[in-house]
Parts: sequence; structure tokens; C-alpha cells
Amino acid sequence: MDSEQCISWIFLSIASASRSRPADFREISMVADGINHAIPTHKELQISVAWLTKHELIIQYGKKYDLSEKGKTVFEQASENNTTYFEIWKKLEKKFKEHA
Repeated sequence: MDSEQCISWIFLSIASASRSRPADFREISMVADGINHAIPTHKELQISVAWLTKHELIIQYGKKYDLSEKGKTVFEQASENNTTYFEIWKKLEKKFKEHA
């Protein structure tokens, strides 16, 4: 998996896990496993969270994460006219490649 695939997978997982409240790594990993049938490694989570934070797409609250307003906009745009996680993931991946 290349870096944009991983980052978009973790972003999608954070977006889903934090719908009602900020989510911790355990909750994010559970959602990620449901999306990709794989549990992200600690390194994948760390690299993705660092990139997403740097690009102001997520906010950290202690040991929990949520989408920023910018992140919510990106997620909404990726979800527009897409009904499956796979479609949203691919759209996010394409967008993140533009910012790599």
C-alpha cells in the first residue's frame, strides 16, 4: 500500500469512527479493519495522523482524533455521489495524491 492509500484509509477510518465523538486508536483501528480487512500498524497510524494533522484535516484531543472543519469538507466532497467506502476511499486517495 502506498502512502496516499494508507493516509486515505486512515482518514476514512477516523471520519467513520468519530461521527459522534472523537475516536482513539483502538476505535480507528476497528473501523479500518472493517473497511480494509486489515488492522493498521502503529507506524501506519502514526505516519497517517502526522500527515493529516500537518494538512489540518484532523484535530487531536488528548489521545483522540476528530475531523477538523476542513477535514469534514473534504470528507463530504469525497462522499458526494459515492455510496461505498471503496468509492470514497479512492476519491480521497486521488485528492491526497494532489497534496503529496
